[in-house]
Amino acid sequence: MPDSTALAWSWNARKQPVNPYAVDVPARKPSALAVWIALYEQDKSDQREQAEAMSRAAEEYLFSVAHCDPWHYDELNDALIEKAKRHAELHRVDPLTLIRDDVASLPGFLRKPLETRIKYLEKSEDPRHLPTYLNEVITPSLVRIDKVRANQASLSFQAMAGRDSLDQLLRLAELNQREVKRLSTLVAAHIDMIFIQLCGEMLTDELASPIVILELYRRVAAEVSRLDVIPPGYEALRSKHNRRNPINYELIPGALARMRCADWWQRKLWQLRNEWREELLRAACLVHRHASPYVSHDILLQKREQRRKAMDFFRNHDLINEDGDTLSMEDVVLASASNPAHRRNEMMACVKGLELIAEMRGDCAMFYTITCPSKYHATLMNGKPNPTWDHSTVRKSSDYLVDTFAAFRKAMHKKELRWYGVRVAEPHHDGTVHWHILCFMRKKHRRAITELLRRFAIREDRAELGNNTGARFKSKLIDPRKGTPASYIAKYVSKNIDGRGLGDTVSKETGKSLRDSAEHVTAWASLHRVQQFRFFGIPGRQAYRELRLFASQATRAMKTSKPGAPVLMDPKLDAVLAAADVGCFATYIMKQGGVLVPRKNYLIHTAYEPTVEPGTYGDHGIRIYGIWSPITGKENKICTHVHTWKMVKKAPANPGAESAAQGDPVAPWTRGNNCLLHNKRNILRIMNDFTPPKNHFRRFKRVDFIRTNYPPKRL
Repeated sequence: MPDSTALAWSWNARKQPVNPYAVDVPARKPSALAVWIALYEQDKSDQREQAEAMSRAAEEYLFSVAHCDPWHYDELNDALIEKAKRHAELHRVDPLTLIRDDVASLPGFLRKPLETRIKYLEKSEDPRHLPTYLNEVITPSLVRIDKVRANQASLSFQAMAGRDSLDQLLRLAELNQREVKRLSTLVAAHIDMIFIQLCGEMLTDELASPIVILELYRRVAAEVSRLDVIPPGYEALRSKHNRRNPINYELIPGALARMRCADWWQRKLWQLRNEWREELLRAACLVHRHASPYVSHDILLQKREQRRKAMDFFRNHDLINEDGDTLSMEDVVLASASNPAHRRNEMMACVKGLELIAEMRGDCAMFYTITCPSKYHATLMNGKPNPTWDHSTVRKSSDYLVDTFAAFRKAMHKKELRWYGVRVAEPHHDGTVHWHILCFMRKKHRRAITELLRRFAIREDRAELGNNTGARFKSKLIDPRKGTPASYIAKYVSKNIDGRGLGDTVSKETGKSLRDSAEHVTAWASLHRVQQFRFFGIPGRQAYRELRLFASQATRAMKTSKPGAPVLMDPKLDAVLAAADVGCFATYIMKQGGVLVPRKNYLIHTAYEPTVEPGTYGDHGIRIYGIWSPITGKENKICTHVHTWKMVKKAPANPGAESAAQGDPVAPWTRGNNCLLHNKRNILRIMNDFTPPKNHFRRFKRVDFIRTNYPPKRL
C-alpha cells in the first residue's frame, strides 16, 4: 500500500475491507423461549431415535432369518447359560450377592422397604452392619415369606386360580385396587356361570322344593369356599347334626345374589388382599417396634385415607325423613357411639359403675394379662425373626385367645364360679394379640378363679415356659389404696381408641408415645377384625342407649310435666329409665336385675324389626325398633325410631360446579355463555339417537358421537 503522505489527502488511501465474520461481536444471550424450544426439539429427537431403535429391533426380531435359525437359538441359550454360570460363580465368591438378588426378585411392596434398609446400611461406617443384617434378618425372612405364601394359597385356592383369567388370584397381595376390581368381576362371572350350570341340572321343575334350592346353595357355597371366603349365611344354612333352630330358607336368595355380585367379591378380595399383604410384611420383619409397631405403614396410610374419604362422604350427604326434616349426616355420626370420644366416655362410665357395684357387694377386683405362646409371635423385641414362629396369622392368635377363654368359662361354670367385668384386646409390637381382663368376683373365689385361668392360659406349649409363667400369664390384685379399678383400665381404654389424656406417656414395648400409637392400634383392629372391648356379666349397653334416647324424646313431648314425673306406668321400668337418663351405670345395672343374671331375666331388652324396604340383594335386614320388657310382653313395644331416614346428597354451595358435574351448562363467569341449554340438549339427543352400524367399532378407531357427520378416522 502506498504511503499516505504521497497522496493529496489522507482519506484517499485504501482501507481494509470490513469482514463481519472477523469482527468480535458480543454473543447475544438466548431467550427463555428459545431454550425451551431447543429442549423440546432435543426431546423430540431423542424420542425419534428411540422409536427408530425399537422399530429396528422389532424388525430384526420378527423378520431376521438368523432369529428363525435353530442354530441361533442354541447361541442364545449358550449365552444365557454362560450368564447364569457367571452369576453362580459370583454367588459362590460373595454369598451376600445371592441374598440381594433374592431381595430384588420380591414384589415391590416387599422389595422397596428392604432395599431401602440395605442401602442405608451400605453407608454405615461399620462394615459389619450390612452382612449381619443380610444373614440374620433377610435370609430367614426370605424363607418365612415363601412359607407364608404357601400357607395363603391352599390347594383348593390354586385349583381355582387355574381357571381361565383367574391366574391373578395367585398375585392377590401384589394387586392394586383397580386390578382387584377387575379380578372380582371375573370371579363373580365364574360363580354366576357355575350357578347357571347348576340351575340347569337341578331345577328341572318349575316349582322346585326348598330342599333342592338349599342343595343348590350349598354347591355354590362350596365353590366360593375354595377361595378361602366364608359364603354368606353359611352358619345358618350349613348342615348340622345338632341344629337347634329350623333352617331359614329366606336367607338363600340374598346369599346367592351376593355370591354372584362383583361388588361383594371386590370387598371380600380386597380384605383378603390386605390380610395377605400384612402377613407377608410381618414375615419380612417390617412390623415391629423399630420399624412400624402394630401394623405396617402401607395399611396405616390406607386406613387413614379410608377415614378421610368416609368423612368427606358424611360431609356431602344429609338424612331426610318422610316429614321433610333434614339432619347433617356428619353431625349424626359425630353424635353417635362411632365418635371415639363418646365411645371412650361411655366405656369409662360403665367401668365406674362396675366399680361401685363391686364396692357395694364387697367383691374384689383382679387384673389379668394373657399372652399367646411364642409360636404366634413373628418378631422378637430386637426386630429379628422369631425362630419359633409357625407362620400363624394375627387372626389365628385372636382365635386362640377366644377359644381359650371359652374353655375357661365352661370349666368355671362347672365349678360354680362367677365373675363380671371387661376385657381389652390389644396388639404386641409385631401385631400379635394379647388380652387384659379387669374382673370382679367374690373374695372367696379369687384364688380358685386365678389358678383355673392360669392353668388354661399356659396349657399350650407348657414346656417352653419352665418355672416362670409370667411371660404367658400375669395376675394382680387391685389395692384400692393404690388406685381404683377404673384407673387401672383407663390407660388401656384410651390408648386403644384415641389416646386422649395420655399426654407424652411412652409405651415400654414400642418406645413411642401412646397418644401417637392410637392410630396404629385402630388400624390394626380394623384390618384383622379384632373386637377390642367386651363387657361380660352385665346387661347390654344397647338397651341403655335406647333408654336414653327414649327419655330425651319423652322430655320433649312432655314439656308441661314436672321434672322427675314418671314416664312409664310400671315403677320398675320407670326406675330403669330414670337411671339410664341420668347416666348412672351402677343404678341402671342394679335396676335391670343386677350382675351375673341370665340375659332373659333383664327387665328391659332392645326390640328389633325387619326393614320395610329390601336391600341391594333383595333381602330384608334387621333394624332397631325400640325397647320391650317381659313384664308387658313383646306386643307392647316402645318405638324409639319413629321416622325412616333416607340419605340424600347435599345441595352444592356452588351451583355452577354441581351443574358441571351433572352434565348441565356451567354458570358463566362472563356475561356471555356459548354453551346454551338447548344446544347441550340437542347434543345429548344426537348422542342418544345415534345407532352405530354393524361392525362399526371394529373398522373405526374412534367414534365422535357429537360430530357424527364427520368422516371417521380409519385404522
